[in-house]
Amino acid sequence: MQYERDIPSTMSDLDSTTLGQHLAFLRKREEYRRHEIGALPSNRKFSRERAAGEAHITASYLTKVERDEVGQVDVGILRLLASTYCASEDEWRYLCDLAGYAAPYPALAGMGDTVDLPPLEVFQRAVTPIMLTEMSEAVTDLVSFYAPPRRLITANRAYFDAFPTHRSGMYMLEWSFTDDAQEIMINWGDQVLQGVAWHRGLMGRYGRTAWARESHRRLWQFPEFRRLWEARAVSYERPIASQAQLRIRGNDYTMVMENWHMQHDLPITRSRGTLRPLT
Repeated sequence: MQYERDIPSTMSDLDSTTLGQHLAFLRKREEYRRHEIGALPSNRKFSRERAAGEAHITASYLTKVERDEVGQVDVGILRLLASTYCASEDEWRYLCDLAGYAAPYPALAGMGDTVDLPPLEVFQRAVTPIMLTEMSEAVTDLVSFYAPPRRLITANRAYFDAFPTHRSGMYMLEWSFTDDAQEIMINWGDQVLQGVAWHRGLMGRYGRTAWARESHRRLWQFPEFRRLWEARAVSYERPIASQAQLRIRGNDYTMVMENWHMQHDLPITRSRGTLRPLT
């Protein structure tokens, strides 16, 4: 298939962000921000020495943190650095995940911090008669069922009419980087930006699991994914107002989605989308 390219076989071949790397990125970003607002002369850097002084730690310790030469960074120091770098709440949560501190709630509904997932076939066998009935009775709505992280288990005919090249076992974000996706998704740019930011949050929490590493490995084949990944945006929730705009058979639609975690032994998400004419 067109999306199957040469994919690196191990995570060592990919960009696996560390705590030190992300803190160094945030410090550099804060330098640019201060230049823009005039809080730091344009010919001055926001050095480790200056950042350490504002965070009330030593520059030598911050150097070790950025080089990942410290075991587990104290959560209080982590909070001071996040505040010094004007990190968002999602970025603070990401730092906690990278540092090995459990955030107050998991990144994916129904899942713990280090859980691994069974093969896709187990999810496919878990499809119930009620799920099959809903799919068959939904003539116009797009009904689908997903395993983490948005990996398609099965869907109804209306779904495949809208996404004809999406196949069982494929990740929705993976499909988003295909040529077909760019033709169908009118607001493709916004959707993939949000998707990559959400994927970074997921990797912060679950990056040591086999299934998360596999999803990242499959995404790494796409140059555009790698470019967006380098921007280091992170998010744990998709915006409520975020709706995909689709061009299907020459007509433009907004897809209004309803998603929720099912009461099931497996972490299955049920999704139902309604197409409304795009005005």
